[in-house]
Amino acid sequence: MTTRVLVFLCCLLSVDVACSSEAFGPDSLLSWEFVGDPQVSPDGHRIVYVHASVDGDRDDYARDLWISTYGGAARALTAGNSDSAPRWSPDGSRLAFISGRSEKRQVFILELGGGEAWQLTADADGVGSFAWSPDGKRIAYTSRTALTGDPGFESDQQPPKDKDHPPAKPPFVTEDLIYRNDGVPGYRSVKRAQLWVVSTVGGAKQTGQRLTRTAFNVGDPAWSVDGRSILFSANGREDADYAPEDSEVYAVASDGSAAPRALTNRRGPDADPLPSPDGKWIAFTGFDEIGPPRSTTVTNLYLMRTDGTDVRELAADLDRSIGETMLNDAAAPGVNGRRIAWSADSRSLVVGAADRGQGPLFTIVVASGKFTELSRFTQGEVRDFSLSRNGIIAAAFNSPTQPTEIYQFAIAAADKPWKQVSAHVAGHVPAGGFAAYEEITYKSFDGRQIQGWIIKPPGFDAGRKYPMILYIHGGPHAMYGTSFFHEFQVLSQAGFVLLITNPRGSTGYGEEFANIIQYRYPGDDYRDLMAGVDEMLTHGYVDEKRLGVAGGSGGGLLTSWTVGQTGRFSAAVVERAVTNWFSFVGTSDLNYYFVTHWFRDFPWRDNADYLGRSPLSHVDNVTTPVLVIHSEQDYRTALDQGLQFYTALKMLKKPARLAVFPDSSHGMSREGRPSQRVARLTLIRDWFTDRLSGKPPADKQEQAASANVN
Repeated sequence: MTTRVLVFLCCLLSVDVACSSEAFGPDSLLSWEFVGDPQVSPDGHRIVYVHASVDGDRDDYARDLWISTYGGAARALTAGNSDSAPRWSPDGSRLAFISGRSEKRQVFILELGGGEAWQLTADADGVGSFAWSPDGKRIAYTSRTALTGDPGFESDQQPPKDKDHPPAKPPFVTEDLIYRNDGVPGYRSVKRAQLWVVSTVGGAKQTGQRLTRTAFNVGDPAWSVDGRSILFSANGREDADYAPEDSEVYAVASDGSAAPRALTNRRGPDADPLPSPDGKWIAFTGFDEIGPPRSTTVTNLYLMRTDGTDVRELAADLDRSIGETMLNDAAAPGVNGRRIAWSADSRSLVVGAADRGQGPLFTIVVASGKFTELSRFTQGEVRDFSLSRNGIIAAAFNSPTQPTEIYQFAIAAADKPWKQVSAHVAGHVPAGGFAAYEEITYKSFDGRQIQGWIIKPPGFDAGRKYPMILYIHGGPHAMYGTSFFHEFQVLSQAGFVLLITNPRGSTGYGEEFANIIQYRYPGDDYRDLMAGVDEMLTHGYVDEKRLGVAGGSGGGLLTSWTVGQTGRFSAAVVERAVTNWFSFVGTSDLNYYFVTHWFRDFPWRDNADYLGRSPLSHVDNVTTPVLVIHSEQDYRTALDQGLQFYTALKMLKKPARLAVFPDSSHGMSREGRPSQRVARLTLIRDWFTDRLSGKPPADKQEQAASANVN
C-alpha cells in the first residue's frame, strides 16, 4: 500500500490529472471555480470580481476578472491567467488591477469605454498592493526593495553561470530572530516593501517616485481625502521581531516632501487605516497589548482625527474580532478583499466579523458606537465585500450548501433577498446536492455550552450505524462554522458522518472563551471534544467502534494529543501538527510570539510544562492507527514535528503511515498546488475508508492475499 501511495503522489505531482467519474471525490477540486474580492463601482451599477480556476498545465491557479453590469449576468472581462485585485477609479471610468502577464506583477489599467488593458508600472521588483488617489491622477503602490548594508544583502553582481558546474550557493547570513516566513520558500528576503507613486496620465510602463526609505515593511496604502498624504500600517520598531504585533498607522506626504510620521503610539497592532469620505476621521483596527500577553485578543475598531488625536474605540461591546473570517478551504487562493467600509455620509461603517459559527456584516454608527447586524442569514459567511457611494454592497457569500458566489444588495434592503451575480459552481454540485449542517449545542464536563455541527452523508438513514470522523480545527484561536468546506463535502459523499465543533479557545464567542485555554493547551479543550463525541453516540446512528479523528495545525496537535489520551478511535490523521513543544519554538517562524503568549517561560527553563503538554510525551499510550501528513517547507510547524511523531510510533511498532509533500507550506490544504491538494484529500479519504469501513484495511487484505498465494 505504501508503494502504491508514493507512486500515486509522484504521478499527481508530475502530470496532468483527469477528473474521474466519481460523483464528488477529491479530484472535483480540479474543475472547481473560485470567486472573491468583489468590487462595486462608485455608482453601484457594475461589479468586478476575481475568478480563479485550476490550470492543469502549470499545476496552479489561473485568475481573471469578471464583470456584471446593472445586475445582469456576469461575463469575463480579462483573459489573463494572473489578474487580481481590481479597483475602480474614483469616477468609475477606469479599472486598475494587478497582473503577472509581464515578467513581474505590475499595475494595469483598463478603460471601461473600450480597448485593451495597458501596463502602468514597470517596477523591477513588481507590485504588491496599490490604491487610487482621490482625483484618479495617481496611484500609490508598494514594492519590495533590497536594503544595502543588511547581512545577506542581495547584490546585483551574480557569479557567472556554468550549467555543468554550477557555483555553490552562498550562505544565508542574518542577525534577525525571525529569518523565514511560512509560505515563502527559503529564508526571509532582505527586501522591504516600500511606497511609490506613479501618474496615471503619464503613459505606460512608468518608473514610480519613491516615497519611503524605511528599514521596515510598509503596509497597503490608503490616500487621505485631500490627496496630500498616504496612510499605511507598519511595525517600525528596531526590535520588531520581539513585538511582531506592535504596528502603528503612519502618514507620508504624497509628493515625497516629508518622511513618514506615526499617527498612533500604542502597544499593540494598529492596522487597516481607512479615511472617512468627509476627510475628518481615520478608522483603523487593533487592540491594546497588555502584560503578560494574552493567548489571543479580540481585534477592535477605532477612530481618530486625521492628525492622530481623539482616538476612541467603536462598538466596544461587540466582543468579536473585526475582519475575522471563518475557516474555509474553498476561498479563492491568493485573493484577498476588504472587510471594512465607510458609508458615503461618513456617519457609519460596515464591517465583517466572525460570530458563533457565522460570518455576518455589522453596521457601526460613528456618533454612538452602536452596532447592528446588517446581514440576516441563519447560516453562512460574507467572505469579503465592497460598498458603493449609493449604498450597494457587493459581497462574496458562502454557506454549507452554497459554495462562494458574488451577490449584491442595498444596505437599505439588506433583509430582502440578495441578487446573485455570479454562477460558477452550479455545474459542480453532486446529484443529491451538498450536505447541510445540523447545529448542535451540548454541555462539556464543567457545564460550559459548546457549539458544533453534524454533517451527514447522502441518503442518510437514522436507523443505520455510520462511521464518524471528529474534525478538529486549528488555531487554536479560530472558528469552524457554517461556511462551505470542500473537504467535508468529499468525506460526507464517501459515507461518513462528520462532527465539527468549537471547543474553548475558539474565536467567535468572546475574548474570555478564547483565552480560557492560556497555559492549558491542550487540556480542557480536549475534554470539550470528547463531550461532543459522547453527545453524538446518544443519537443512535454513530458506530462507536468506527470512530475517526482528524485535524491540521492546532487541530493536528489536538488529534495527536487525543490518541495519546484515549483508544476509542479506530483511525486518526495528524496533519501539520505540533507534537513536541520543546523543539517547536526553536523552528517555528513565529517562535517568540508563541513562547511569550502561550507559555510562562522559555522551554529550557520550564521543561516540565513544555514536555507535559507535548503529544510526543504520551506516544506510548497510542493504540490508534495514525496517518501523519506534513509539508516539507512548513515553517509554521516545521517538518520535524511530524517526523518526530511518526518515528516514535514506528519505533514502538505502532501502526502509522507518513506522507510528506515536497515544495509545499503550512497552508497547502487551502492554497497549495491543485495536484497536491487532491493527493492529500485522497490519502485522508482512503485512510478512513480502509479503517472505518468495518472491513480489514486494504494493506492487510493485500498481505492476506499474498500469504494465500505463497
